[in-house]
Amino acid sequence: MKTSKKRFLGAVALIIIWSVAALIVDDEIILPSFIAVFKRIALMIQSHTLQPAILKTTVRILVGVLISIIFGNILSYVSYKFKLKEYLEPLFSILRTIPVISIVLIVLFFAEKNLLSIIVVIFVTLPIVYENVYNSLTNINKGKLELAAVYELKSFTVFRYIELPAIVKSTLMSLRIALGLSFKAGATSEVVSGATGGLGELMYISKLSFDMPELIAITFIVIILSFIFEMIAGFLYKRTLKIYD
Repeated sequence: MKTSKKRFLGAVALIIIWSVAALIVDDEIILPSFIAVFKRIALMIQSHTLQPAILKTTVRILVGVLISIIFGNILSYVSYKFKLKEYLEPLFSILRTIPVISIVLIVLFFAEKNLLSIIVVIFVTLPIVYENVYNSLTNINKGKLELAAVYELKSFTVFRYIELPAIVKSTLMSLRIALGLSFKAGATSEVVSGATGGLGELMYISKLSFDMPELIAITFIVIILSFIFEMIAGFLYKRTLKIYD
């Protein structure tokens, strides 16, 4: 059986379990049914409250991811070229281990609330991009580099044909990991900071009004967005493998 079919069956099984549990609980405030959540999503789309929130949250998160890609690639390449890995390791060790909620609360003291999710996403994804790209560069086939040295290829040529493919592939691979974390961290930071216009604000409002169907509906949307962008990153990664391999 293909992996996609297995995943589909797994999703169907989860929906069935959810539906049965909702019937047993029989209390929408505690556990709304899948149908109730789906209807709420449709209602939010119809009332045009969901689309702008999705757009704002997605833009904030993608801006943070883009900044992480830029600085992650620069730092990893500089570390690779100038042997700075050990010097930067304390910084990235802290970034890898610090709890997301701590980042949110600390940054909230200094940053404007609508920028918080961008900054938090940078903190979360930067170490992932940095580590993946750096490891990819250090694992470049030594034979290729030796051959380039023998033929005295220019630095730009080495970068374009040997180092750049490794950077691109590892960046896309890191995105497959980082995007899911980014949407979770971004949504969390929006809720805590009270950022306006995003999915986090809708979550917070639904929490205050004890509207569990809407809260789960928005959570479901965040999961779907994360899944979609992970799929896009995976598709681009596979395409890149075909181009460079």
